[in-house]
Amino acid sequence: MIEGGKAALEAKAMELSGLLSKVVTIIHLPLAITGAFCTALVPAISSAISVKDYDSVNKRLSFSFFASILIIMPCAAGLLALAKPILQLIYPAASNGDIILMYSTITMIFVSLNYVVEGGLYGFGKVHIPAIALAIGSVVKLIMNIVLISNPNINILGAVFSAIASQIILFVICMYYLNKEIKLKMNLKDHVLKPIIASGIMGVIVYFAYRLLITQVGNSISTIISIFIGMISYVLIVLLMKLLTKEDIYMVPFGTKIYSLLVKLRIYKE
Repeated sequence: MIEGGKAALEAKAMELSGLLSKVVTIIHLPLAITGAFCTALVPAISSAISVKDYDSVNKRLSFSFFASILIIMPCAAGLLALAKPILQLIYPAASNGDIILMYSTITMIFVSLNYVVEGGLYGFGKVHIPAIALAIGSVVKLIMNIVLISNPNINILGAVFSAIASQIILFVICMYYLNKEIKLKMNLKDHVLKPIIASGIMGVIVYFAYRLLITQVGNSISTIISIFIGMISYVLIVLLMKLLTKEDIYMVPFGTKIYSLLVKLRIYKE
């Protein structure tokens, strides 16, 4: 389907795999933050389990899930709203992977959640479960890669779809076994739905901010300013929606001082 024979086909394959590699690099930037929760989670859970303080285990796990959603969802919304501008900013010579980046945000969300689930299982000493789940997900990914990437209508997006399927399988298996160890006390409305709504609002603000700025300045400045607008607006939305309780704020570094400031600003009440 590509003129130029084998050489042209190999060149196209390298171009597409290069785009995928660049996208993977971008989505791993937010994951570095949520990955820190997994690292800090294991010793805290292990310590609480050793003294049979399962209430603390539940609170730490639930908060880690909530914090991951609170962090990764606005990142996903921002990447969806500014997929092409971000690629043009970071890779000016190769900015054609916006569709790949947009689909890859789904993978990013599940990878972030898997960090927490795996951290919980590690804390309970179930280190073999994530390994087995990953092996199953990898087999599915390999099969899907072979089937989908070879389809000209799907092409390199097949690698993205297979990655999504692999991470969902990993999440479902690990979550099933974690749920057998402990029943998480998470409020679906407050811990999942509201952060998604807040992220969606932020995404809309970022999209229109960029559209307004691009008519005045270049892509680089428009994208950077839009990202900062998104960060500020998201923090304000989270505070105004009161997504974080007093106990949640106390769990973050300098939480007592932050909460005292919010009380002085009359955003929160004692």
